[in-house]
Amino acid sequence: MIYDYLIVGAGIGGLSAGLNLAFNKKKTLILEKNSLPGGLVSTFKRGRFEFDTSIYTLYDYGDDVHVGNLQELLNKFKIDLDTKVIPFNIRLTTPNNNLVIRGEINDFLLELERLNEGSMLPLKEFMKITKEIHEAKNLLLTNSKINYDKYPNFYKYLDYDAKSGLRALKVPEDAINLFGFYWLELGSPLNKLSFIDFADFMYKLIFKKETILLNKNLDFTLKLTNRYQELGGRIYFNSHVISITKEKNYYLLKTSDNQEHKAKHLIFDVSKRYVYTNLLPGTKEINELENARSLSPNGVVVYLGLNRSASELGLKNYKYYSFSTLNSENNTKYMTSLNHDTFSAYVPNVVNPNASPKNTTILILKQTYFDEVFNTLNLNNYAKTKEEIAKNLIANFENTFKIDISEYIEEIEVATPVTFVRYTNSVNGSLYGYMAKGYDNPINRILSYPDEEQSDFTFVGAYSLFGSHVDNAFYSGYYLTEQLLKKKEN
Repeated sequence: MIYDYLIVGAGIGGLSAGLNLAFNKKKTLILEKNSLPGGLVSTFKRGRFEFDTSIYTLYDYGDDVHVGNLQELLNKFKIDLDTKVIPFNIRLTTPNNNLVIRGEINDFLLELERLNEGSMLPLKEFMKITKEIHEAKNLLLTNSKINYDKYPNFYKYLDYDAKSGLRALKVPEDAINLFGFYWLELGSPLNKLSFIDFADFMYKLIFKKETILLNKNLDFTLKLTNRYQELGGRIYFNSHVISITKEKNYYLLKTSDNQEHKAKHLIFDVSKRYVYTNLLPGTKEINELENARSLSPNGVVVYLGLNRSASELGLKNYKYYSFSTLNSENNTKYMTSLNHDTFSAYVPNVVNPNASPKNTTILILKQTYFDEVFNTLNLNNYAKTKEEIAKNLIANFENTFKIDISEYIEEIEVATPVTFVRYTNSVNGSLYGYMAKGYDNPINRILSYPDEEQSDFTFVGAYSLFGSHVDNAFYSGYYLTEQLLKKKEN
């Protein structure tokens, strides 16, 4: 059989692409090298604990009242998730700050006004602008013309970085740094992050709220996979693509289990660098394009199963952040060393009591590195290095937040950039795909896509147009297959 489309990788972008193609009656095959779907969105067991590897929050999903774009697309494919909208529940600390953020956005703004007089009004104006920018971006995705008179701020701030845009709105400097602490989850410091991207992200956060899955990551990805199969799509697991050759009217893919598959069009839910280095070497033009982009940082994630409840341990917040400094561009300089003071932590039990067995807690610690610091290590001593990083990160959490956890650790698993490379073929273990910074941001990628597009290849996921997070990965698969389908119709 020659498939209409063959997708390499069953990450969220690959599953989204498969869903839309199968929904449109196209002969579609997904090849996934691992035994489970989802890529970095997965679940693993250690003892009596089930750890989610990511998706601690869904953005742009919303609830029955504030329906996000992600929820609308999943509804289209008849995929229903068990979710819960949560308010802010964050503890943030620096050498000079110790801030607890609870409640809705207005509670956060009131706290910022208390700490930095003059913050409230410009940030309220920013909130209005986020809605305008989000609407304009959605129009761009439907190939609609964006009317300047209706969306002037979209054009005004198109070439601003996040920090410059907030400064232009007269937000006090200290308030910018506090308000913009989410840069750590976006993978780009505020002076590199596009204002449009930051505003769109904050719109989702403010108006669609943060949404958590009440089931495990694997339940979510299996729902996507099962629905894809119900629509007629095929998927083969443990099927690692090792070579691709161009035949007369199709591409021939060979896998590590000695199988061969044929397809007219290929979709990759892995990085361009991996594909053009390992599967299609010698494609000079594409390598030049890919090398012009910047990889996001990599990092280490420590998964802890604790044998006490969150309340017994004194873990009262869903998210914890520790920054060396709130100035994001200075902070990234400190994050080029192996042991630094910037990290984040998540306690799913605080918002979902069923996240782990009764009277236990899951705590997830993450430390991010810029400038490929992990690649400079001598990995001949990998096991010892990994153990030392985890030990230091646990001690750092305990010392920073004055919460004892070491003696209650029942299970521990440590994932490093080496882990992520092995499991997902990500470049250097990058956690967020390509950084969205400067002119290389999703808006400009969308505008330039027709010129960059390859006739027979499409890339989806975090290394595609929109960047990281589940919503963006899903949009990439849906949006780009929509473009392919329209092209075929014409």
